Amino acid sequence: MRRLLYSAVLVLLMLGVTASALSAAEGDTESILVAQGADTSAFPEIALTVTLPVNMLAGSEGDVLFTVRENGETIEPMSVEPLAAVRAPIDVVLLMDTSGSMWGMPMADARQAATAFVAAMGPEDEIAVVSFGTTVEVLSDFTADRIALRRAVESLEAEGRTALYDGVARSAELLIARGERDRVVVLLSDGGDNASVNSIDYAVERLRASRAPMYAIALETPETDLDALASMAAQSRGRLVAVSDSGDLERLYEDIARELTTQYRVTYRSAEPKTKDLELQVIAEVNGRRGSALFVIDNPYFYEAQGEGLGTEPASPAASFALASLVVALAFVAVALGTGALLGMFGRRSSRIDELEFYDQLRGVDDKTTTRVAGTTGVIRDAVEAVAGRRGLTPIVHQKLERAGLPLRPVEYMYLHLVGVVLVGVGTVLLTRSFALSLLIVVVAVVLPIALLENTIGRRKHAFEDQLPEILSMMAGSLRAGWGIGQSIDLVVQEMSEPAAGEFRRVQAEARLGLSVEDALEKMANRLDSDDFRWTVTAISIQREVGGNLAEVLDLVAGTMRERAELRRHIRALTSEGRLSAVILFLLPFVMLALLLIVNPGYMTLMFSTGTGLVLLVIGAVLLVIGGIWLRRASEVEI
Repeated sequence: MRRLLYSAVLVLLMLGVTASALSAAEGDTESILVAQGADTSAFPEIALTVTLPVNMLAGSEGDVLFTVRENGETIEPMSVEPLAAVRAPIDVVLLMDTSGSMWGMPMADARQAATAFVAAMGPEDEIAVVSFGTTVEVLSDFTADRIALRRAVESLEAEGRTALYDGVARSAELLIARGERDRVVVLLSDGGDNASVNSIDYAVERLRASRAPMYAIALETPETDLDALASMAAQSRGRLVAVSDSGDLERLYEDIARELTTQYRVTYRSAEPKTKDLELQVIAEVNGRRGSALFVIDNPYFYEAQGEGLGTEPASPAASFALASLVVALAFVAVALGTGALLGMFGRRSSRIDELEFYDQLRGVDDKTTTRVAGTTGVIRDAVEAVAGRRGLTPIVHQKLERAGLPLRPVEYMYLHLVGVVLVGVGTVLLTRSFALSLLIVVVAVVLPIALLENTIGRRKHAFEDQLPEILSMMAGSLRAGWGIGQSIDLVVQEMSEPAAGEFRRVQAEARLGLSVEDALEKMANRLDSDDFRWTVTAISIQREVGGNLAEVLDLVAGTMRERAELRRHIRALTSEGRLSAVILFLLPFVMLALLLIVNPGYMTLMFSTGTGLVLLVIGAVLLVIGGIWLRRASEVEI
């Protein structure tokens, strides 16, 4: 009996201790205030607007005491103003889960709760109704028409899957398009996301961009993703409420409507710390109940010290143009210095003898008959001409232009290239306001014309080599008919198309001016950089020195070239699959990146906004270039 008595006493003591602990824990529980907004227009005075939950004010008779902490330092507020009577109208997005799991009583209770919420809001508050199932649908845009809102709520039907993140992102976009009114998102969901195109990170990013706190109401089921809802609510300065019975939804929605009318504006004077951000905590106490809200805002003092603070006027168009010009000029100077360094390492200074070969390109035909361009354009062209001539760049450009068949002088080409780079760079800076993108576009503008010129040279060379067997057969036939080498060249000029006709016309002109046919043909071979034609010129030169049947030699060379061309085409057909695979593998990363940016923009944000992501991008680009070179080498066969 005594043991039973001791046991009963011990049980009672344990129950008493447990009850005391529970009540103490309940008393220490801190409510979450909704951080509605921060106003720094009168800095260093900062006004913070917070919403108190209904459970803090239930049965309270005393005043609410507020304290502000700025970067951990406690500051007493200058004033506390209830906004119940003077609050501004609010924009509210009612975001309703209409997935199949809401079918039946949950959907009916949700419609009833949303209707009660609409009725409890102020007459000037505007509400939008958005539903999300498999897709997101805006049932009603922002309006104060209660009849239209009631119809939108009554049209809610449960079916499909759960595109939760898409619904949050769409709601945020609706609020971003609104003016500078107070705003809030009230979300109801009973399941985890399984149908969204966007990620939770993108949904949070858009929600934070809208500056709207989110009340997340979770109707608990085995499929409810409380972690995701809590994360979105916390990162938007809102809060999460979870219920297990859909019958409690009406009460919750009415409580939220009352909370939105119990806002307070707390004004305090900042200590003006020199940090980039201000971490603010507003603490409210009433009748032993305690709650807090967190704000993280840009520090106006920091940006003012950097010349970007309050009262800074936007840059004028002239200043923007000057900045853009400076950026492009610096980028071009960097590219020019790099090119100059390479020329200084691998090139040599041109001599007067070198300049004589391209005298017309450097000095003009005659100072008396050549009109020089005046003004800034003339100065730039003269500078380009002088620098390019001294560094030996003019002969190189002249040779490239000749091989490409372009009727341009080297100075003209370099001048147009320079002006194009500057104009593209300035335009990019003015349109994008991005230094990194402008620098990238400048580099592309520098490299692209050079790549196009090389491509033109390659296509012209291949076109000539395709014509060469037919040219040699035509010359051999004319020689058999008793014509000389000069007459056979005239026949080629008359019968063949470009580029062969133009090149042989130049040989014809040089021979008439006194140059030997062999030397003119050799210059043509060097100009075209064609090994096949060099062999032909060598055969012609040997025949003219030692004698023999030149027509037979040309037929033999033409036959050899046809066989080589046939073999080249055969190998090209055999390697076509490898070359196509190389192109696909090279383009696949860019195609996938473009698709991800279109389908799910938030998925790739870390790749471009973090140091690790940028390092991975650089490593990927280097590996892609190495792989492209290796694939090109592997798929090419020299004939």
